[in-house]
Amino acid sequence: MHVLIVPSWYPTSEAPLDGIYFAEQARCLARHGLQIGVIYPEQQSLRRLSWTALRRKHFQTEWSREGGIPTLRRYGWNVWSRFPPGLRCRVRSAVRLADRYVRRHGVPDLLHAQSGRWAGAAAARIGARHGIPYALTEHFSGLLREAVFPWRWPLVREGYDRAGAVTAVSTTLRRTVADHGLAPSSDVEIHPNVAPARFFRPPLSGRPSPPPFRFVTIARLKPSKNVAGLLEAFARVASSEPERITLTVVGDGPERARLTERARVLGVENQVRFLGECDREAVRDVLGRAHAFVLPSHHETFGVVVLEAMATGLPVVATASGGPEDLVTPDTGLLVSPGDPEALAEGLRTLRRRWSAFDPDAIRARTREQFGPEAYVRRTRALYRRALRGADS
Repeated sequence: MHVLIVPSWYPTSEAPLDGIYFAEQARCLARHGLQIGVIYPEQQSLRRLSWTALRRKHFQTEWSREGGIPTLRRYGWNVWSRFPPGLRCRVRSAVRLADRYVRRHGVPDLLHAQSGRWAGAAAARIGARHGIPYALTEHFSGLLREAVFPWRWPLVREGYDRAGAVTAVSTTLRRTVADHGLAPSSDVEIHPNVAPARFFRPPLSGRPSPPPFRFVTIARLKPSKNVAGLLEAFARVASSEPERITLTVVGDGPERARLTERARVLGVENQVRFLGECDREAVRDVLGRAHAFVLPSHHETFGVVVLEAMATGLPVVATASGGPEDLVTPDTGLLVSPGDPEALAEGLRTLRRRWSAFDPDAIRARTREQFGPEAYVRRTRALYRRALRGADS
């Protein structure tokens, strides 16, 4: 089967981890025998604009093979970020990229739109132009956070109205899609992301024994990720366990300076390390040295970082913020109420106390069985068959 993927966000040279799971999913499908292509009208943030960057990316269109997958990009800049022309231009650009893709690689059997944020509308127009059915998988946290600008809704609805099959990456997101009237809940199946278990694996040299007991979190440092709440919870635990627990924060963002200062005010600056943004190898190394992973978010559509941590055998403390409810079980970790520092602190205490009861091999095995590449490919093939039947009905 020949499938052309249209992602709403995707890794770039400036932001290599943005949408990395879309790239991993595409490569996973290609390794399992599907013919995969990707088109992406890239729009860089103007915050990254410089003469050097403009010479490198000046609205040109280029082919490449990324992970062995033919990928066609148009390099642009997000001039209209919060205004109607922005996403509309992106949709039109995707249609033109699809025309070029078809001329080189032929008409695909199916399109797969990753999120209705704008890729759904692009798939609808590409499909109408070339007679191609499409599936749509929703990932966008903005639906949970009510963060869709009013003028964007017609594009979102356009993508849903013509889709041959619709899925969401979590039960909470499926409910949200239905609540917005985009599709009946009974028509939206759960299609979780793939766990990159080939890359994230237990450390070959073994995990260091506590003390200190090492918690780790990986997040963009912005309010919705609630790292501030994690610092509050960690400080409550550390007050009675000085020097015997640590917290490593991987990631960068607009809150980093404030969070660093907050750790100082809470008196835990010597137990908290802010590593900034790390590449994948460094993230894997950090997970290999940790004893537990923490996800303190207010809202999560899925939580790929949870799967990355569990693939290395780590137990998890996560807020019941959407996606984690589908991922974390009593055998793999604990769920706590979001936005409650004391509940999170109690989760940290409990996991540390019960840490030896969690079997890292069983955590990894469950992650591979339910979310690994083979399970993802089975679900995706079923999705594609459903989308093709939907187009025929």
